[in-house]
Amino acid sequence: MKSTAKAFAIFVGAIMVLSAFASFVMMGGNQNENVVPSGNDSLQTFGVQGRLVEWDFEGLKDVLQMSPKSTVMAYWINLSASQNLTDAAIAALPQSLGMSYGNQIYSTKIETLAHVNFNGTWTEFHGIKPYLVGYNGLVIPYQDYMMIPAGTDFAIVYGKPALFGTQDSVRQVIDVITGGLSAESFTLIGDEQADLQVAALGSGGSGMPLSGGYKEFYLGVKIAKSQEQGFDLFARYLQPQASVGSKVGEIATKNNLSYSTVGSEMKISGLVARENLQNVLMALLGP
Repeated sequence: MKSTAKAFAIFVGAIMVLSAFASFVMMGGNQNENVVPSGNDSLQTFGVQGRLVEWDFEGLKDVLQMSPKSTVMAYWINLSASQNLTDAAIAALPQSLGMSYGNQIYSTKIETLAHVNFNGTWTEFHGIKPYLVGYNGLVIPYQDYMMIPAGTDFAIVYGKPALFGTQDSVRQVIDVITGGLSAESFTLIGDEQADLQVAALGSGGSGMPLSGGYKEFYLGVKIAKSQEQGFDLFARYLQPQASVGSKVGEIATKNNLSYSTVGSEMKISGLVARENLQNVLMALLGP
């Protein structure tokens, strides 16, 4: 995860450049041209030459189909679901430039976001509503997709979702989208709907949740029937190490969550109060 932290530091240093780029170059110097009529969700509204990304983006399964085979960790979040969930995710998950600086990357808010780690680098996927983009020829064509520079080190490819990351990492995702091998090692993700989904492989090393002490990990969190009740949480561990089993058991007991082990799989689930969500996520997603 060190590469993410390094990129985050670079981004902070370049954020003023990015903001200026977003407000002038990408709007063609005229913010009034950037407004999209209400109800107009056509991807063509972006006005970008070349191909636009057009992929389902309803959850983590969709994200992994766009992610390189070497992916070791990924998460997807509905940023429009709950500010409480978003705040807890920001505190517990690896740093996300979209969650931290979303209002400065585009001229519309990011509604859904995914972050994927692979090959020592990362890419983010941003679900945004289409808006007029003006880029004055500052573009890097790659397999008919237009990589638009953002700041000094990053690039954006528009569509559903938009791709954001370093030029090298975005190219690797485009390679998958155009027919390359996608991530196939994640087996615990079902068809259930959730507002936050996290998956990791123990092969990713100590930078993974609970230091990667398992073969595979999956976490899903969704708003309970009444948001005032809190959040429904469900996590699974495949072939967890003894230390992970002990720690997860302690977390379950402390937070009144159900805990069970069947064969090589361990599960934890239950209702988490709003005010306790951040602490639970930090415990499950921390080292």
